[in-house]
Amino acid sequence: MENGSIQNQMGLVAYNFEPELTVQELEDRNRAALASSEAVVQTLDEWCECGNCQEMPSLEENVCCRVSDLVLPNLEDHNCITMHHSYDTLILNSDVLALAYIQMMIHSRLVAYRQFICWMLKGENLGKGRRVVIPSCVVKDIRDSFPENNNDYTGFQAAIDVRELFC
Repeated sequence: MENGSIQNQMGLVAYNFEPELTVQELEDRNRAALASSEAVVQTLDEWCECGNCQEMPSLEENVCCRVSDLVLPNLEDHNCITMHHSYDTLILNSDVLALAYIQMMIHSRLVAYRQFICWMLKGENLGKGRRVVIPSCVVKDIRDSFPENNNDYTGFQAAIDVRELFC
């Protein structure tokens, strides 16, 4: 079933319940975004160390699992997090995701992203306005396993303070 139709049927929207940011947090994000926009563009071979990544739409998303602070504590002796013995079961197993789907009532690909973050953070809550970039190899693998019908993916979105949009 297409992601949009699930969202329409259930009234669910990805990132819909994210907490709002303070003005200071927004200013910090703007400074960080400006700094990252001035970064030098690297080729896939220059930034991917695991050999399983793909080019992503933004520089911010071009992150390999082997340099991700989110993943490093869990990488163990694997070359890529997608090779971890628990990865297929926790992130790509449709039965596990179906149960998570029932619990979360959202599309399997989104459940897989959240499942990965939960696994990496050992259940620790990200907290207000804190989002993490999932390594490219994981995004690629999840998208390959649960493709969007029209290949139209949203990609990473930084948290925003909706109060600032109306002031």
